[in-house]
Amino acid sequence: MKLNQLGHVRYNLLGECRYNQFGDSSIVDPPYHQRAQWPILILDQQRNRLAVLENLTEFVVTEELNGEDTIDFSLPFHDSKRPFLENENLIQWGPRFYVIRRVHHSRGDAGEKMTDVYAEAIWYDLQYADPMQKSKWSDVRPLQVMQDILEGTPWRVGRCDIDTMRNLTLEEGLTNRLTALREMADIWGGLIRFHSATYTVDFVRDGGLRDPGIAIMYQKNMNEIEADYDTADLITRLYPYGKGNVTIQEANGGRPYLDNFQYTEQIRTRSFKDERFTNPYHLKAKAEEVLQKLSRPRLSYRVRAIDLSMLSGLEHEAFRIGDRVRVFDEELGIDVKTHIARWQYDVLEPWNTELELESTAPTLSDLLGNTTGTGYLESEDSVERTEMLELMVFNYLLNSRADDGFAYWVNNGWEIDSQQGYSGGASFLCHGQLGVEKTLTQTVEPAHRDSYTVSMQVSTEDLSKGPNGKVGVELVIHYDEGDPETVFIPLG
Repeated sequence: MKLNQLGHVRYNLLGECRYNQFGDSSIVDPPYHQRAQWPILILDQQRNRLAVLENLTEFVVTEELNGEDTIDFSLPFHDSKRPFLENENLIQWGPRFYVIRRVHHSRGDAGEKMTDVYAEAIWYDLQYADPMQKSKWSDVRPLQVMQDILEGTPWRVGRCDIDTMRNLTLEEGLTNRLTALREMADIWGGLIRFHSATYTVDFVRDGGLRDPGIAIMYQKNMNEIEADYDTADLITRLYPYGKGNVTIQEANGGRPYLDNFQYTEQIRTRSFKDERFTNPYHLKAKAEEVLQKLSRPRLSYRVRAIDLSMLSGLEHEAFRIGDRVRVFDEELGIDVKTHIARWQYDVLEPWNTELELESTAPTLSDLLGNTTGTGYLESEDSVERTEMLELMVFNYLLNSRADDGFAYWVNNGWEIDSQQGYSGGASFLCHGQLGVEKTLTQTVEPAHRDSYTVSMQVSTEDLSKGPNGKVGVELVIHYDEGDPETVFIPLG
């Protein structure tokens, strides 16, 4: 059954719908519950209509909040429309437009010849626009920043419901507009949504874009579910530091830390350093956002769901990326209200749609170490990345001598000895306890070198271990590709 082919309806005769008129307010947005029936058109680079794709064997849309928006589809090599699938031509699926980036031809074991196509949402091309005319903003709302970022492009601001004041500085001439939008969302905190039919960009608060009242339930529209609950990185007390080790004391009643005991009363401490901030009030606001996520278990759900909205009488069951939905499985004890953070929507087989709910489960390093991945973005008059690297040439560990207490460390059972130090006036001290694990942890991001040295002065006099006890340094090395590697260096 080809869900995108409705009998003898001729989608290439579009009449007044004018699907190929980009940026025109007269573009018709077809009912979203009929997305499995939206026409799939090929347009040339001048937006002229070339063909309608009718014999696809696969058509999958992958979309993520504040992330990717791509399509992958396949058709027989000998299909009469295949010659129109040229790189940089456009694919129009209902009100959405994609640019063909990759075309792959193959022959299978049985001799069948297929063509596979990968295309990206048209807003990806914002990264290729001319450099921005403005690169620095002080005490502004995100609406002004968005307007300046999009100036000189076909895009404009649609909806913006975040009005907090922040500062932002971009490396002049070197930050592309798409990166600038993504990093603006990181500074202000919110969701970016592109509308390629109207060339508008929305910036809305985190937590879901709509609440259509949809329930995803086992034996109704759910085939499979996986649920993960993780407290390994749960933190309840956060010490934020900005540029030059500025703290939030001035903005927080004299206290240099924030607490959030929404899940547990245990004090689990972590330090957060973001060189992009010099304003203690802005730093506090950012730290509160981080702690709000870190002080509760990481919850994530992966669901294989059935899109029932194409059936008569169930149009109200249409869901989309960003929607808040209820997930219910009585046998597994799951009854939660969360939002769709990522999905792979199978247009030809809408009963085979995969949803990732709540979040893509940000890790502690994602939330506390994300400033190293911001490219040329700078905020709050921050220092340059090269200056940061120069600070860590000889020692990547921060506060390695305990001069600042447990700043930069995650402490579980250690103490500060302020009387004895090797290269300073203090040191870290641990009193062993049978059957109890005590750890002192810090995450570093070294440069790309062939080898590194781990060095320390350790006192292990009168050390006595239990039958399964161990004392040493455990290194967990994360690579860009592949699984993490764990190395344990025994000290006693």
